[in-house]
Amino acid sequence: MKRILYFFPLNPVEKNSGSRTRALSLLKYFKTRGFKVDFITKLVWGQYTPESIKAFENAGLAENIWIMERKPVKKNPLKYFFSYKLWHILFERRLKLVKGSIPNHTTWNLRKQFDGFLRQQQYDYIIISYAYWADLIRDNPNIGKAVTIIDTHDLLASQHQNDKGFDKGQALGDELRRLALFDQVWAISTEETYFFGQFLREKVRHIPMMMDAPPVVQTEGDKEFDLVYVATDNPHNLISAAWFFKEVYPLLSTELKICVIGPITKHVPEGLKNVTCISFVDDLNEYYLKSKISLCPMLTGTGVKVKVVEAMSHGLPVVCTERGLDGLPDKANNGCLATNDPREFAGHIHHLLNNKPLFAQMSAQSLASFHRHFSREEGYKKLDSAMGIDK
Repeated sequence: MKRILYFFPLNPVEKNSGSRTRALSLLKYFKTRGFKVDFITKLVWGQYTPESIKAFENAGLAENIWIMERKPVKKNPLKYFFSYKLWHILFERRLKLVKGSIPNHTTWNLRKQFDGFLRQQQYDYIIISYAYWADLIRDNPNIGKAVTIIDTHDLLASQHQNDKGFDKGQALGDELRRLALFDQVWAISTEETYFFGQFLREKVRHIPMMMDAPPVVQTEGDKEFDLVYVATDNPHNLISAAWFFKEVYPLLSTELKICVIGPITKHVPEGLKNVTCISFVDDLNEYYLKSKISLCPMLTGTGVKVKVVEAMSHGLPVVCTERGLDGLPDKANNGCLATNDPREFAGHIHHLLNNKPLFAQMSAQSLASFHRHFSREEGYKKLDSAMGIDK
């Protein structure tokens, strides 16, 4: 039975972001195919409570769960300097960090702990999430014969392009350098697959977002909400929500019932009587079933938008901006109506709600596009190929 060392920097069982959904789907795939997984992550205060760790263990998705500390606790300043800080400075000099590039989160302490795990166990596959931590495997003699894989999640140079001191050329070159360290580069979107493939050729594989189809898909009948908008409160979503409520919302009928779900609810303007805010739900399926149309007003960001895929799995038409189409192999006939113009955005919503034939057509396209590209069956085919499994 083959063994995987899988590094992911967050707690996947929390399921409150697209990246966690991605990690959870991969863990389920590994279990289905009989791999033994040692899951390794970094400590984030407040994230790994005893209850969340127990929930992760009970899920049976990993044989071992190891949590690394980014750096040791600074109790004695002198001891801290000689036992960690000095070694970290020397480690960063060896890495030759690129000025103006994307952040490098690989500390000397993380690398030391990571190497310790590798010395205890030989692995068939080592999977690292995000190029921030790519240097965990750089010039690492403990890897042995393992196949190394980077799950990119995003084009990070695009994510950080507004950072102070950012240099596009340096960042893109450094990101590609980090990805080139690996035997395989997994890209979640078609756009990133194409971009990375121009430089890294056969290393790059398109491993799309994948999820199970919901047990019930109901596209017709009375619904409690006209619109559903699901989002976290990351910087991209804050920009998007502000645009929607300032530019689009005033153009919508006040009779529409809107449901907003997730941490983004903290940033919804007060006093909107037709807007229901729900900060957290255990099961989004329930609310997709209660809603007619899904919204994705993203103006910035890269990669496939997971909430768009979730909506498509329920056969919901999606009204989105052009960024909402990122990562979708089908740019047309996919169940989405896309525009960056506020009046057209509002018009798409009203048109869908008042034109039953159009609504039915878009609903059917949405569901078909999901099954064609993002179903578990389609994702597993690509993963089987990447992992060398014949089915």
